[in-house]
Amino acid sequence: MMTNRRDFLKASLGTAGSMMLSLHLPWAQAASADKPFAPNAFLTIGRDGVVTMIMPFVEMGQGTYTSVPMLIAEELEVELAAVRLQHAPAAEKLYGHPIFGAQLTGGSASIRGAWLPMREAGAAARMMLVAAA
Repeated sequence: MMTNRRDFLKASLGTAGSMMLSLHLPWAQAASADKPFAPNAFLTIGRDGVVTMIMPFVEMGQGTYTSVPMLIAEELEVELAAVRLQHAPAAEKLYGHPIFGAQLTGGSASIRGAWLPMREAGAAARMMLVAAA
């Protein structure tokens, strides 16, 4: 039986797609009660209620280490003292500056760049917590 190119490609792509799906699913892990709640790349909330914020900016005298966590605290309706900072790892796609497009701090643009994404991150986390309650 002669197989034409189109039928061969359909069969090959179908087989490859199903193999990728079947190979990927066993690697999925169930959520663990021991792990902190991490709704996005910027926040984790521990079982003790401490919010850890991944800080994509550095402090250069503009109050970034206070103002950006305040955005998170306001959205989550927690005290500012409950928010801890952790510096972001080098990951431009996750933590790149929304104005400059690179992972950097400068131009007095940290709060301008953080205002919307941090508010959205805090609001999304709050909505997930409320929905789960």
